[in-house]
Amino acid sequence: MTNHAVIPVVASALFAENTGARLACGVIAADGAPLPGLEAEYAAHFQLRRRVYVDQTGQLDASELQPDGTDRDADDARSITFGVFENHRSGVRVLGVSRLIIRGEQELPVEEFCPDSFAPGELTPKSVEVSRVIARHESAAVQDLVQWHLFAVMLAYVASHRLERTFAIIEPWLERHLRSIIAIAAIGEPRYVEHYLDYNVPIEIDIPASARLANAREGGVVDRYRAAEPAMSFFGRVAGGSCREQAA
Repeated sequence: MTNHAVIPVVASALFAENTGARLACGVIAADGAPLPGLEAEYAAHFQLRRRVYVDQTGQLDASELQPDGTDRDADDARSITFGVFENHRSGVRVLGVSRLIIRGEQELPVEEFCPDSFAPGELTPKSVEVSRVIARHESAAVQDLVQWHLFAVMLAYVASHRLERTFAIIEPWLERHLRSIIAIAAIGEPRYVEHYLDYNVPIEIDIPASARLANAREGGVVDRYRAAEPAMSFFGRVAGGSCREQAA
């Protein structure tokens, strides 16, 4: 399945007051509930997750889906969810999503899958795990930009809300890629994770160092996301004017 085929198009007024902006990024849900006005966008983010993880990559089996056809799981109810949207002539497209799972009193998935990486009682309720990171676009350059903004907005959220140690369990190829854009360290050896039907490596993200790298790369981008929250941030310009103007 192509990237074009997995990208959902949603009826959305997200760009109504920013018709010339190409992309929008920000928080779309907290603890499994969409932010007011972002109900359609949150529903569409599940479409992207299912199409990528089940239909495109096969990382999840269709038998694991909920009766409504989504891959929603118990961790969504303790997560902050983010999205990147495109102002496209076909409508508002969901290009990227991610979530931060807040540990609370329940273990993070990375603790379950990689118990050898942690000592008993090592993590606090404010530890977090980056999860369900997806970026899709027909252009590789735009796809990389979408992924980078997802990490920038998550870095901003962790810093603003004084969350603590931040982890992820990811494919080895993604670990190599992330080393070029944020500060990470492997905290265990790659291992096959049955749930993801693939080899994964546990990592820890250095939030202050990563924020400095992101701010240096694009003039204070993490600081701008921190200042904008909970509102969406808009960036880029639609070529040749707004999509609404192009369609007129």
